[in-house]
Amino acid sequence: MRKIAFLDVESTSLTADSGFIVGAGILWEDDEWEHIFVKKNIVKEERIILEKILERLDRAETIITWYGENFDYPMIISRSLVNGLNPTKMLTKRHIDLYMTCKKLLRLSNYTLDSTAKFFKINKKTELKGSDMPPYYMKAISGDEEAYRRIIEHCYDDLKALKQIYYIMKDIVEYTNL
Repeated sequence: MRKIAFLDVESTSLTADSGFIVGAGILWEDDEWEHIFVKKNIVKEERIILEKILERLDRAETIITWYGENFDYPMIISRSLVNGLNPTKMLTKRHIDLYMTCKKLLRLSNYTLDSTAKFFKINKKTELKGSDMPPYYMKAISGDEEAYRRIIEHCYDDLKALKQIYYIMKDIVEYTNL
């Protein structure tokens, strides 16, 4: 079993009742990473994507997200239940939401992943917000290779920044056990 998985969920909407999960990125502490993404049909493939996400996360002891307490986790749980899947095992894993940790312990003007990365002088290649991504998802599903490349680059970039923020704050995170 691997210890730490950094997770970023990709969806067509910010709510589970009006959108679908189209993919996810998982970066492991050993820098191995995987990008799971719908190939053609969101409705038919979402269950397969969710099964893969849940199976991968089952290998982790700790799952680290950015705003995962309010987005990634509820989105995975909601869409899993709608697709007849049981996400309970994911809930047995230790979850660290670095957004919540930063919001509680740091005094910043903005708590987006990009802003927090800038604060810690972490260079990111892309500065797209999650809300910028749905048009890229639809283009990628339609076969647009450039849109798919942008999605992968954005996801990996976010996960690398998430990992770097965690390691900068690791002692505090472990001490406070948030």
